[in-house]
Amino acid sequence: MQPKRNAALLLSMLLLSSGCLGLFGEEEEPIEEADCTAEPSHPDCYVHVITEDDCMAHQVFTGVSCRLMQKTSSLTYGESSILLVSGVEMQSLTPSFFGDGPQNWFVNPRLPDGLSLDGESGVIGGTPEGEVIETRYTIIGTNAVGSAATTIDIRVVAAAPYSIQYLSDVLPCTLGEECSLGSPLVMGGTADMWSANPPLPRGLTILEDGSITGIARDLGDSNHTVTASNSGGSIETSIRIITLHEEPTALSYPGHPFYWTIDVSVQVIPSSEGGEVTDWSIEPPLPEGVSLHQIDGSLRGTPISVHPLREYVITAHNTGGSLSSTILIDVRDIPVEGIGYEPYQFDLRTGDDIGQVVPIWQGGTPDTWEVNPPLPTGFAFDHYTGEISGTATLLQPWTHHTVWANNSGGPASTPLQFRVTSLPPDEISWPGIEFALEANESIIIPVTNDGPDIETWEVVPPLPSGLTLLANGTIAGTPDERTIWRQYTIWAN
Repeated sequence: MQPKRNAALLLSMLLLSSGCLGLFGEEEEPIEEADCTAEPSHPDCYVHVITEDDCMAHQVFTGVSCRLMQKTSSLTYGESSILLVSGVEMQSLTPSFFGDGPQNWFVNPRLPDGLSLDGESGVIGGTPEGEVIETRYTIIGTNAVGSAATTIDIRVVAAAPYSIQYLSDVLPCTLGEECSLGSPLVMGGTADMWSANPPLPRGLTILEDGSITGIARDLGDSNHTVTASNSGGSIETSIRIITLHEEPTALSYPGHPFYWTIDVSVQVIPSSEGGEVTDWSIEPPLPEGVSLHQIDGSLRGTPISVHPLREYVITAHNTGGSLSSTILIDVRDIPVEGIGYEPYQFDLRTGDDIGQVVPIWQGGTPDTWEVNPPLPTGFAFDHYTGEISGTATLLQPWTHHTVWANNSGGPASTPLQFRVTSLPPDEISWPGIEFALEANESIIIPVTNDGPDIETWEVVPPLPSGLTLLANGTIAGTPDERTIWRQYTIWAN
């Protein structure tokens, strides 16, 4: 029950709405008012109270009465499009509108997974799950007298990666061989796109997981920015790629050690394994006339001077490393050939001077000369020029000697022969050429020799019995028998 004053107000309103009957009719007797305070149960003290349940579907309860419901209009969420990140709770969107609020809310198409539309308030909220391309959603709010709609574009992107790290920021590669860098550690969202700037060296590829692999085709040292991205954003890191040759291996020069001859061309091509050699060096410098070719490391040329045996270190280089090989080289002179003396036989008499006898030869120039056995007394041998000189001083039967001409190319030899004899017998005489001798009487027929010494004496036919031809050519003895005249020839040798 309501207080009496409310009833009085209601009665006043009823009187106003009752028309003119009360104004122009006869006066009625005064109505006795009930004391509702004292008698709250008095019939005149009852007041009808309007509640929400008394309102019709198209009415709105104001708290004291029901009024006609207004249509919802100008529905909006304050945003025409929103960008959300998968896995990140969105800030709730609350609708605004004119008129009475919708009693029911609908959305078409269905909101992305993880988002919801509150059926009573129209609030959109939640945490999106998974990426969604930009889609236009229509939200409709309805009440009993009408409806209102609005649209909002929603796009859900992946969480952007915020850190990327490879196990190493340097990728070493060997030219022509496979090399790889494992997939990096990515923090944040999953990257679905990878790129490198500048592009990776020829032969290398960046894969879907960010790993780098392939066969390097070009030498180089380059820096690259690798970008990992998805619909939510991107992150960058830097790497360095170094492509080098394979290091040379097993370098050798066939035929080592080398014994070369001046004025004779040489060519030695090395064998090697491993990577391509880009540069060659040698220490100390090669003998004059021979060079180290940079194309293949070969030794080519024609040595022009004698060079003693020496050690050389040849080094093959490339970007991957170097390898050395040690060789021995000896450059020798052209061997001496055709050595000889004109004459090579010396049949001399005591006192003969042979002058200067110079040897002849072909091929290389001799460095030293030797003779064995030594020349006869009176003769000299020049060990630098091979010349022979001197004078026959002593009798000498035939002797045989060998002369050697030597140089670094080898020795050559020739024979020499000497004989020294006295002068031919001359100026030999006896006291006469006819002698008549008496038997049994001793005689001496002396010889006169004004010439060279005589080695031997001979007489033909033999002298008469008892006579002897002495060693100095004198005839002596005692003839012991009678003989006729006979001619004798005496030989002085």
